[in-house]
Amino acid sequence: VLVEGRTETTRKQIMLALDAHRDAPILSYDPHAARARLIRLGWIEDATVERRFPATIYVRISERRAMAIWQRKGRFVLVDARGEVIGREGLDRYGHLKVIVGAEAPKHAAKLLHMLSGAPSMMKRITAAVWVGGRRWNLRLEDQIDIRLPEHNPEIAWNKLIELDQNHALLNRDISAVDLRIPDRLIVRMRPEAAKRRRDGST
Repeated sequence: VLVEGRTETTRKQIMLALDAHRDAPILSYDPHAARARLIRLGWIEDATVERRFPATIYVRISERRAMAIWQRKGRFVLVDARGEVIGREGLDRYGHLKVIVGAEAPKHAAKLLHMLSGAPSMMKRITAAVWVGGRRWNLRLEDQIDIRLPEHNPEIAWNKLIELDQNHALLNRDISAVDLRIPDRLIVRMRPEAAKRRRDGST
């Protein structure tokens, strides 16, 4: 058996899927069935399986690229840029990826991550993105601030937030949420303890 293109998929997984046995007649081996078994493995996006005489099974695989970690039903799985589930295999090596939450979140995450990548320093502060109501995103920052993006034109709201933070250090203030869902309007929610200090007139 000759395998090319393998990085993430383990040798054991591939051999089990191929189900090729030493000394078995090569003409009796079904490459189409083997390919079908291979592409059921989470990391494998596509595969070619060929019989090469006199006694070689040639396999060329194309693996998915992990884009994000999807939290669903209390578990974490890797997903690719097309929103396809890869699975938990290799999850420990991809802890640096953003966590996305919510039904159908993987299908919309590529566009969000592309938008966020335009501001790398701000993107680093994001720990999770929640797909809300099947139509928009909430972002959670590392300092427990929620950013509520609008359904339409979220990139405009995102750029506005970046500008406000650069010019006024908005995200360094004692706040718990920034609501950008209403065009041309910014709603900031203070943390309960900060709001109490303000009502009491203390600094």
